[in-house]
Amino acid sequence: MARLRILIAPVVAGAVLLAAAPGATAAQRSANLTVMTRNVLLGADLIPIAVAPPGAQFEDAAGDLLREVDATDPNARMKLIAREIAKAKPHLVGLQEVSIWRTGPKGNPAQATTVRYNFLAAIMKELKRRHQSYRVVARKLGFNVEGPTDQNVDVRLTLGDVVIARKGVKVKRARSGLYASQLTIPTAALGPVNTSRSWNALDATVRGVRFHFVNAHLEAYSPDVRLDQAKELVAGPLKSSLKTILAGDLNSGPDLAKPEDRPPYAAIHDAGFRARRLGGNVCCFDDLRSDTGWNHDVDWIMTKPGLPFLRGSLVGREKTTSGVHPADHGGIVSTLRVTR
Repeated sequence: MARLRILIAPVVAGAVLLAAAPGATAAQRSANLTVMTRNVLLGADLIPIAVAPPGAQFEDAAGDLLREVDATDPNARMKLIAREIAKAKPHLVGLQEVSIWRTGPKGNPAQATTVRYNFLAAIMKELKRRHQSYRVVARKLGFNVEGPTDQNVDVRLTLGDVVIARKGVKVKRARSGLYASQLTIPTAALGPVNTSRSWNALDATVRGVRFHFVNAHLEAYSPDVRLDQAKELVAGPLKSSLKTILAGDLNSGPDLAKPEDRPPYAAIHDAGFRARRLGGNVCCFDDLRSDTGWNHDVDWIMTKPGLPFLRGSLVGREKTTSGVHPADHGGIVSTLRVTR
């Protein structure tokens, strides 16, 4: 009988190993994924130049715009945002209002080319300085407007949305576009100006797990256009057979004070997406030097299906040495568990 027990023991041990194997395989098919959404703030309010009449009044307004941008200290702000990214180490970051401010000779019909501030370049430079390896994987800078100022230069603003990926994240089918539904603002000095809101979408792989990622910025100034854009997202960029993560500034939320600001979020929620982020407001500072805090939510990380939320953080309360916050919005970081 003793000999029989000795012979059976290896067989039982082998059975235990075989039973454990499927569990080990399942563990290998999941990944903890960290994503981030960050509105970096273009740096000025464009409405005053939209309503200013041609001539001296427009040039004064455009000059004030440029002075306002300078006062927000964009390069220092972008360094703070890069520091946020370096600390959180997200696999993917969706950036909105990524801006390039340029100047050129006043009245020159050619586009201004002298770069005053390049937000993306400043972020990438600081990440490199901090030994954080990121690359641009999707970009759409659709807004492009130029006009004369009282500073003897023309000023040109180009802006849009960008996704950056950490080293090791494999990306396929990256694409970007403008929404079909857009707000056109009739300006007295520049004629009709299209806000050119955009999105980025891609498929990514982290530790063998594939998923779909979308970065979006919906219209701020028209609830109707915003809702149309949300519906476009659901029918287009968000449509995937893969597990999908949406990050972005939706200018919408379920609890906003104005009822007309809620439907875009509801349209995405009704399509099966669920919020996956730490609770707490992340919008918006009325004054970048103020410490009044945030009082509502328009920035979201949402997933379909509702992926397990492991942990998260809200960033953006720091200030530069000149005393300004990195943006009017805060940033959202979420770590999720994604299975194959």
